[in-house]
Amino acid sequence: MAEVLIEIRGVNKVFDLGKIQVQALRDMNLDIYRGEYLSIMGPSGSGKSTLFNMIGALDRPTSGTVTIAGVSLASLSSRELAFFRGKHIGYIFQSFNLLPAYNALDNVAMPLIFNGCEQARAQDRSREILERVGLGNRVTHRPDELSGGQQQRVAIARALANEPAIVLADEPTGNLDLHTGEEIIQLLSELSRQMGVTVISATHDHKMLAPSDRILWIKDGRQDRLERREALNIRVGAVK
Repeated sequence: MAEVLIEIRGVNKVFDLGKIQVQALRDMNLDIYRGEYLSIMGPSGSGKSTLFNMIGALDRPTSGTVTIAGVSLASLSSRELAFFRGKHIGYIFQSFNLLPAYNALDNVAMPLIFNGCEQARAQDRSREILERVGLGNRVTHRPDELSGGQQQRVAIARALANEPAIVLADEPTGNLDLHTGEEIIQLLSELSRQMGVTVISATHDHKMLAPSDRILWIKDGRQDRLERREALNIRVGAVK
């Protein structure tokens, strides 16, 4: 039986906007397994980004619990949460979020150094992971010298550099053309399988669904449906 890595129990999230309150999540319950690829689908305002942030220890629920590898995030202080994120969670963003003044090697090495890794070792690890994402000959290039797809490969390498248990991918193909987007999700899927990483992708892009093990649809802050990929007719750019 697959090991449950993330447990979400009775999670509600209410945003207080002064005169009004917005309930972004409603009684969310979900188990996410170690090593699986889960896609979270939903339109803007559905609550998928809020759930994404709860899993990523970027925000706290109004009520309910999020537990990762047996650790209740509610029990951690802000400082402890920051340490937990750095050690266990990697992030991939739609806009790449690379540091423009630094080359690919230094961008990937940055989170390693922040987590206390000695610089020479961090650079060796960064060079190794850049090789794995197909950029071994681009390590000295800055972001403005790389294509969009190459920048996202650097972002994937940076997310995996610390060997996290979880990678959160927030619309990772949103700024890429169809062909490049397909290459990126296949790469992410292959690396997650090889390294045993749990990948959670928040998206509204159907081409992101093909490598998924399961797909969670969210509507009005609630779980609408949760299905295994093989139950769906998925091809790049479409789902039935």
